[in-house]
Amino acid sequence: MAKVWQTCIGLEIHAQILSKSKIFSAAEVAFAAAPNSKVSFFDAGTPGTLPLLQSRCVEAGTLTARALNCSINNPSYFDRKHYFYADLPTGYQITQQRVPLGQHGHVLLGFGEATKKINIERLHLEMDSGKSIHSMSSTLIDLNRAGTGLMEIVTAPDLHSGDEAASFVQQLMLILQIVGSCDANMAQGSVRVDANVSIKRESDKELGTRCEIKNISGLRFLSKAIEYEKTRQQNLLENGETLRAETRTYDVPSARTILIRTKEEEVDYRYMPEPDLPPLHIHSELLDTQLPTLPRDEAIALAQQYGISVEGAWMLVTEKGASEYYKEVVGGKTDTKFRHSVLNWIISDIFSLIRANNVTIYETGVTTQHLRELLELITTGTLSGRMGKEILSEVVKTQRSPKDIVKDKNMEQISDSETLKSVCEMVLEQNPNEVKRYKNGENKLLGFFLGQIMKMTKGQANPKEARTVLLQVLKS
Repeated sequence: MAKVWQTCIGLEIHAQILSKSKIFSAAEVAFAAAPNSKVSFFDAGTPGTLPLLQSRCVEAGTLTARALNCSINNPSYFDRKHYFYADLPTGYQITQQRVPLGQHGHVLLGFGEATKKINIERLHLEMDSGKSIHSMSSTLIDLNRAGTGLMEIVTAPDLHSGDEAASFVQQLMLILQIVGSCDANMAQGSVRVDANVSIKRESDKELGTRCEIKNISGLRFLSKAIEYEKTRQQNLLENGETLRAETRTYDVPSARTILIRTKEEEVDYRYMPEPDLPPLHIHSELLDTQLPTLPRDEAIALAQQYGISVEGAWMLVTEKGASEYYKEVVGGKTDTKFRHSVLNWIISDIFSLIRANNVTIYETGVTTQHLRELLELITTGTLSGRMGKEILSEVVKTQRSPKDIVKDKNMEQISDSETLKSVCEMVLEQNPNEVKRYKNGENKLLGFFLGQIMKMTKGQANPKEARTVLLQVLKS
C-alpha cells in the first residue's frame, strides 16, 4: 500500500521595522542609499559605543505582537547571539532569545468551516546584519542595513502546503501594513521568509527531519519552493535513502531548492544576556492603544454590510484600495444583484488590468464612476455582458464614459420584441433545411439559430429576449 505523507511547515519571517532610524542607533534607514552612507559608530562595531534602543521600534513590535494575538512579556530581555561574518562587525547580533517581546499568538486562515488556526510561537526584536556583495574576485561589504530593526515572527509547524504558507504570509503582510510596523515590500527585502519543511507519515506523531529553505523573496516562489522540497524529501524516503538536516535555497531559474550546507550539529551561538541594555518594560498606554481594523475583521464586516461572500470580500481586502473602490462603485445601491455584479467585475476584469499593467486599482484607467455606469447599462439591458467587456476595453483606451462610447458606436442592445421577431424570421427564411430538421426533433439547432441572430445583429441582440422570440416564431 502506498505511504501517505503529510507535509509540516513552520515559517520564520523577518520583517523590517518601518522606522526612520535603526533599532539601537539614530542612523537613518534608507533603501538603495549609497553604500556605507547610513552607518553609525555603533553599527560599525566601534569599540566603546553603546546601543540606544529606539522607542519607535518597540512601539512597532508591540503593536504587531498584539495584532497577532500574542501575550506580551513585560518585561522582555535582550541577548547577544555570537557568530562571525564579515557583514556583522560587532561579532554578535542583539536579539531576544530567552524572553521575547511576544509569544503564544495565532492567526486564523480561511472562513467558516474552512477556518484554520496557525499558532505563532514568538515575536522578538533584533538587529539586522549588513550586506555582503560577492563577485568572482572579491567580496564587498555594505553596512547600511547593519543595525536596522527587525521583527522575527516564528510559527509552529501548522502549515501543510505551499499555497497555505503563501496565504499565511500574505495575511501577515497585510497585518504589518495596516498596523504600520512594516511596509511589507518583499521586492525591497522588507519581508524575508525562511521555511522549515519536513514530511512524515500521517500516522506518525513525531515530525520528520527538517530542511530549512532560506531567504525566499516572493509568495509565488515560497509556494513553489515548499512544493518542490516536499516532493524531493518524499522521493528520497520512498527510495530508502536517508534524509539529512540541511539548509537550502530556492533557485528561481531551475525552480528547485539547492543545498547550501548540511546541519551536522547544532551551532553554538553562545547566547548571553545583553549587558548594555536593561529589561524592556512596555508602557501601559502602548498596551491599551486601540488597534486598527485588521484584514480578516474587515473582510467579515464588508461581507455582512454588502451581502457578498466573505471569500469575495477577502479578495477585495487583499488588493490595495480594492475594498474602497468597491464601496464607491456600489454607492447607495441596495440591490443585491448589482452588488454581486460589482464584485464579480472587479475580481475578474479590474484585477486583470491591475496584473497586466502592474498598477493599483485607481490607476487602471477605469474610475469608479465608469464601472458603475457600465454596470447600470448592463443591469437595465442596454448592454449585454459581452458588449460590456468591449466597452470596458474602450474605457481603458480612451478614459471616456461608457454612455458616450455606446452612443458613438451605436452599441445599444436590441431588446425590442418586434425588431427581434423580424430578425428571427429572416434567419429562418435563410435556413429552411435547418428549420425542417429542428421541427423533426433536432433541438440542438436552436443554438445555431441564436448564433445566426447574433451574427446578423452584430452581437447587439439581447440573448435572453432573442431566445424567447425565436421559440415563438418556430412554433408559429
